[in-house]
Amino acid sequence: MPRTPSTLADLAPLGAERWPQAPALRWRTPEGTPRHLTFAEAHEATDEIARGLLALGLAPGDRVAIQSRLRPEWTLTLLAAASCGLVLVSLLPTTVPEEIVHVINDCDAKAVICEDGEQLGKIRTALPRLPGLRHIIVIDADPGSTDPPTTLDELRGAGTHAVPAAALARRRAAVTPDDLLVIIYTSGTTGPKKGCALSHGNYVAVLRAHPSPPRRSPDTAHGSIFVVTGPHTIALLMQLLSWWSGYTFTSFQGASPDTMPAELRATAPAIVPLVPLALEMIYRSVLASRSARERTELIDAARTGLRVRRMRAAGEPVPAELQEWFEHTDSTLFAEVRERFGANLRRATVSGAPVSADLLSFFVGCGLPLVECYGMTETAAAATTNTPEDNRLGTVGKPLPGVEIAISDDGEVLIKGDHVFHGYWGYDEGEFGTVRDGWLHTGDLGELDPDGYLHLTGRKKELIQLSNGMAVTPHPLERELRTHPLVSQAVLYGEARPHLVALLTLDAERAAQWAAERGLPTDPRALAAEPLLLEEMGRAVEAANSTLQEYFRAKAFHVLDRDLSMADGELTISMKVARPVVHARFRELYESLYP
Repeated sequence: MPRTPSTLADLAPLGAERWPQAPALRWRTPEGTPRHLTFAEAHEATDEIARGLLALGLAPGDRVAIQSRLRPEWTLTLLAAASCGLVLVSLLPTTVPEEIVHVINDCDAKAVICEDGEQLGKIRTALPRLPGLRHIIVIDADPGSTDPPTTLDELRGAGTHAVPAAALARRRAAVTPDDLLVIIYTSGTTGPKKGCALSHGNYVAVLRAHPSPPRRSPDTAHGSIFVVTGPHTIALLMQLLSWWSGYTFTSFQGASPDTMPAELRATAPAIVPLVPLALEMIYRSVLASRSARERTELIDAARTGLRVRRMRAAGEPVPAELQEWFEHTDSTLFAEVRERFGANLRRATVSGAPVSADLLSFFVGCGLPLVECYGMTETAAAATTNTPEDNRLGTVGKPLPGVEIAISDDGEVLIKGDHVFHGYWGYDEGEFGTVRDGWLHTGDLGELDPDGYLHLTGRKKELIQLSNGMAVTPHPLERELRTHPLVSQAVLYGEARPHLVALLTLDAERAAQWAAERGLPTDPRALAAEPLLLEEMGRAVEAANSTLQEYFRAKAFHVLDRDLSMADGELTISMKVARPVVHARFRELYESLYP
């Protein structure tokens, strides 16, 4: 077996060979009991699933859909599909029957694996409109069902009896780097969902560019990777990375996003990829237990801490008094902040949406190895990164090895490399003009500085054209507004209008605490209209506006009486705001803010 494989068909046996007794997957049962599978055990389960899929008569290149939360069976199915040349297609747990029909018919999936009775019900609702679907498998069967489908355990058993190991070995050996691994349907902040077709070679290019962890014994993992979002592009890459480099993979399983900071702390991962919304939640949890004076002191201390860390990194002398203050604060106040991430953190990354430079500066100032990076589904989730040792705040870092970055004449970021996707499933290569002459046209706007760091400035499609002809990006003000402890989301509006206006939503937990301290109603529906709350939000908007030029500022705002929701389509699976949905749903409210 090659030491660094050219496909991911060998990933499961490679992990089992290198770290047989180390934990590969860790999770909790619904009752809260901790469980894990070693790399050897997970490899055995993966091969059983793969042989079960072969027993269904699936041919190389056939598509298999999975509709489930991120759980061990998701990872095992991904590796099983990879090992026998099948293509995995992810359906999010929130996907409704209409979208199921679109995705399964678009990719012509022959089989679907669904998590439980709820997801099975959606598949069966859609089934009359799915002429090509041949097989339905369920992970958690409903014991009371009168018409149960094949379970995943039954599939594993059938494959073991019907398909010899040699048949799987032949399929594994036939997989090539150009064979597709997954089709990921874009989360659709604009327009219809399209399937990004990504190959084994795309992901191998990204994994080879990732720095290797220090070597450990075969019985010890390199720490854990903790994923806080659902089964989307970052989570998929992290699952593959855990097997490529010997990490234990685990994911957030809480019923509410509000419990994520506590679960992160308890998991104590080595690597944690975050989206900005998750980082903002952690930031608010850090500040929540402190008084206004203590919050100000902590934020000021983090600024000074960042200055000292930069001096030390540059080899500049630190005055003795400042050094003494830093050593004391680093071992007390800053250590409390770092402890929110557990004791084992080697790297935290943030990507997926614009993030406030102040937010990054706060955590880096407190000593967190937090870096901003950049990628998209079409690049297998990776393109550029900072590192803890070379971290230029306000940028998304330098290109990964093997990646080229260029800026077009109109400011668009262009990417070239072996990790760039094979196109959108079912569309001719040039239909969207996304890849031209090997360059991926990302739709992101940016600049390369003289040292090669990439600065992102906005999205071409999200520029707001004011009535005075000025095209402005909404992200700088939205980032600033979200740093306020009470603000969960901020969405600007202003197309063909004279200026910007803002829709704000409240962080329910922090806002309730703030309201209780002032004797105000804690229910968001009542609190959103309270004069004291509106005064506080007015100060937040004024403070954020003061950091920006005139045409980037919001002249009016409205506080919504609920937060934006993924279930209602207002947030994507990667926690980005679905701007067209929000603008359409609240258009009358936005327009009422203009005189």
